[in-house]
Amino acid sequence: MEVYQHEIVGDINAMYGDLLRSWKQYVTVAEHLQALSVRLWEEVSQGNPTALQEVRNYHWSHLGQTVEVLKNAGLTEADCRQTIANEYGYRRWSEVSHVRYPYHISFENAVELLLQGDEPGLRELLNGEPGLINQKSQYGHRATLLHYAVSNGVEFWRQSVPANLPQMVEFLLERGANPRAKMKVYNGEYTASELLLSSEHPRKAGILPALRDAFSKAVS
Repeated sequence: MEVYQHEIVGDINAMYGDLLRSWKQYVTVAEHLQALSVRLWEEVSQGNPTALQEVRNYHWSHLGQTVEVLKNAGLTEADCRQTIANEYGYRRWSEVSHVRYPYHISFENAVELLLQGDEPGLRELLNGEPGLINQKSQYGHRATLLHYAVSNGVEFWRQSVPANLPQMVEFLLERGANPRAKMKVYNGEYTASELLLSSEHPRKAGILPALRDAFSKAVS
């Protein structure tokens, strides 16, 4: 399946590598996010432009700053923790440290199958665990599968767009996904269709009209 991925999304995946999807290696979500913050600090310390892009995309006090500005901003390890906290839907790192539950591995796998455009695989997983259709992420943003489908507000490395995404969304809605479910992002709470209005990745992938149509059928 052809999957559109912006260059920086690919670079971020490469920077973190297998660490991004190493859910089974950590006892708690907090431990995994701690490991990600350590990796980010290592890369920021070396002036890696991709790492600095992460900071500009998520750190609440550095949003939109250029890479050149951030290189001379005196960023610290605490800034990297704050970046990870914000990317995963938490206001501050102290909230992350209290996330002491283990990952819901099946939900993470469902997100991966969705973003790969693997409808047979996702169908099989949902047949075995139908509750996943409206499961909310354990991250602070509490996104559902529908939210992950619009590439906006969720962790940046997961903002990929398979060519069959409109059909995948139709499939999720047919299986009972709630189009009115909201996630916490941008200092508010939004449905997937609301977030789709400002999402660039589906537009650049050339599927935005079809994706809008898929959502409109559910809310009309």
